[in-house]
Amino acid sequence: MSAPPPFLFDLDGTLADTLGDITASTNHVRAQQGLAPMPIESVRRCIGGGAASLLRRALPELGYGEADPQWGPLLAAYVSHHDAQCTMTARLYPGVLGCLQSLRARGHVIAIVTNKPERFALRVVRHLGLESLVSTVVGGDTTPARKPDPLPLREALSRLGLPHEGARLEGTMVGDGDMDLLAAKSVAMRTIACLYGYGDPVRLRELEADAYWERFGG
Repeated sequence: MSAPPPFLFDLDGTLADTLGDITASTNHVRAQQGLAPMPIESVRRCIGGGAASLLRRALPELGYGEADPQWGPLLAAYVSHHDAQCTMTARLYPGVLGCLQSLRARGHVIAIVTNKPERFALRVVRHLGLESLVSTVVGGDTTPARKPDPLPLREALSRLGLPHEGARLEGTMVGDGDMDLLAAKSVAMRTIACLYGYGDPVRLRELEADAYWERFGG
């Protein structure tokens, strides 16, 4: 009998509500540039693709192009602030702990695949008490490419000792963003879209995930 397929989870907006910490670090950078703080719901709409993408969306007043060298110091300021901030308000969504425990009890291995820098993701995982349930954490800087490229998903499966080559990968990717679904669909992996997170529910519906969760687990 083959082993149960793995579950790969996004982190921010899927397993954990980290919006308060992301907002605090974003507004730290805005304040350094003499800009007013951005409301938390506006920051929510900027999330997706990692910290660099977040800042490009959250600092439109600066008028920098995507390849502008000024992004380097701004990203460094965000990372420096987030180093102390990343676990200040982070909390699990209701139902996460019990669901992950149930999956493990049924033989599924669990990985986190996030565009958050790996060192921050690991700290959040430890802070939330998930390290005994999660077998590996792949961050946005773990591999040369990040989601929606499927390379981080392949890296997670490789670390789990599972097949990770070929056009079709076994397992389920659970996430709240279009990048989660696009990465998984590119390798024909099953997808679950979390409508309670930071992604646009309309966009997630357009991408036709295999299942949708209004709350974690269902």
